[in-house]
Amino acid sequence: MKDWEDDEYCLYVNGGEGSDVWSLLADWSDSEDVQEWLRHVPRFSRLIRCWQPLGFIKVFRSDEWPADHTGEEVRGQELDELLADPRSWKYTQEPTRWICVASGDRDIQELEEGTREREA
Repeated sequence: MKDWEDDEYCLYVNGGEGSDVWSLLADWSDSEDVQEWLRHVPRFSRLIRCWQPLGFIKVFRSDEWPADHTGEEVRGQELDELLADPRSWKYTQEPTRWICVASGDRDIQELEEGTREREA
């Protein structure tokens, strides 16, 4: 089994749960301090940008919760813009839009298997 980096594991678990992107930050930092969360946006933006085109993760946007069931999938340039927008990562008590990560069409095990093939 691959030794997952903590950020990869956090994204994988949150994706399986269809979590809001701000909750990635809260889980990763293990803090209730919103300012602390924001320091980790670049880390997860890079990881999402890497995993999404490979099919391991999907990103959804919706005006209703849960976004992964009610919303549209966001890809390409639109995803880059969404991840670059600080409002996408912001926690609000009464949200009017949701942005979440969800598991992709490819099993995360393929990522691990691809790593093994490169090491051989």
